[in-house]
Amino acid sequence: MGKLHPWVWAVGIENTFIGQTARGERVLDEFEITQHYQFWEEDLDRVRASGATMIRYGVPWYRIETSEGVFDWSWTDKVMAYFDRHRELVPIIDLMHYGTPLWLKNEFMNAEYPQFVARYARAFAERYKGITSYYTPLNEPFVNAEWCGWSGTWPPYLTGLLGFGLLMNQLCKGIILTVQHLKQVDPDAVMVHVEASKKYIAADESYMEETHLWNEIRFIMWELVQGRIQQAHPLYTWVLDHHFSHRDLEWYAENRIDLDIVGVNYYPQFSLNVIGQETAEQGQIPRAVMGSAEDMIDIARDLYQRYKKPIFITETSYNGSVEQRVSWLEELIRASWKMSEEGIELYGVTWFPFLDMVDWPYRTNGLSFQENLATFGLYSLEEKPDGTIHRVKNAAGERFEEELRK
Repeated sequence: MGKLHPWVWAVGIENTFIGQTARGERVLDEFEITQHYQFWEEDLDRVRASGATMIRYGVPWYRIETSEGVFDWSWTDKVMAYFDRHRELVPIIDLMHYGTPLWLKNEFMNAEYPQFVARYARAFAERYKGITSYYTPLNEPFVNAEWCGWSGTWPPYLTGLLGFGLLMNQLCKGIILTVQHLKQVDPDAVMVHVEASKKYIAADESYMEETHLWNEIRFIMWELVQGRIQQAHPLYTWVLDHHFSHRDLEWYAENRIDLDIVGVNYYPQFSLNVIGQETAEQGQIPRAVMGSAEDMIDIARDLYQRYKKPIFITETSYNGSVEQRVSWLEELIRASWKMSEEGIELYGVTWFPFLDMVDWPYRTNGLSFQENLATFGLYSLEEKPDGTIHRVKNAAGERFEEELRK
């Protein structure tokens, strides 16, 4: 942590893992596509050299548990041994970053999914206890429920708001059981509950009531896992109308967990959304419009006032030119100081991803690596004629390191 920064600087390596190919899709394994499995040690050396002291780091459940109850830790052992040797870089382990194992029928909608994911989390913690105590039980439940349950883009391919509700119920039960298992193995484990932050604005005054509702729905994961959605709650009627039962809400109240750290993923290009006719009347996913650093501060302020827990900006960056990334980094630095000076308890700030990544449509669009490249990173990815993907530090990476040296 830089001497002048009262918060932690972190980075993350994109780690979406979706292995199902039943509909003719390509495997979307970011570690495989970007050759991180091959160059993981060099990548982590670069992270340490940047001055970052924490890293959001995913483990590929679908590769670890290739058959039910049988775990292959051979690759993970090497990476965790690295973190054990280099204690100056603390991993926040992303146990679940979207995809499920190939043997799990119906993926997230398998009735036993919450138990299966908790068993896997427990096995991880039992093996690596003492190397890290920081975990993200499940990354971005809201986006997960959108892509798997609302738009039908990812397995199990449900659609509509009922699908969104079904997925969210399964994911949140899995989060609670995961936390319970992790805390049993390591009572000092720290949960960084990472969610895709949202802020909704109305297309015009006629959509103000709907917009107010969506500005409650954005908190649904945090509200559910804390057992808050009971009678008189603003989301009580909505969840009952979207496939939650009274028994579900009783279960959440009986199994409620406390939050340790509230993780906020904010992207200026994705996090500000408009409620208009397509959402209010046609049930479509709200469209994104360009947001600002002030919108990020508003979201962090809302969460801190609501939960009174440390806020961690667990993802932020800009998909664009190096100049645009540098500009957003400057905005991020100013916004972080403003949050801290305002009294928001800011635990840390994360540039995510550290490396460029392939965009998620890679899974179905048939285009090349280069055509799918999403330029978010502090390091640019360049594919060479022999197929090797080189990492090249760019001006955003230089500016990041300069800031951390302060």
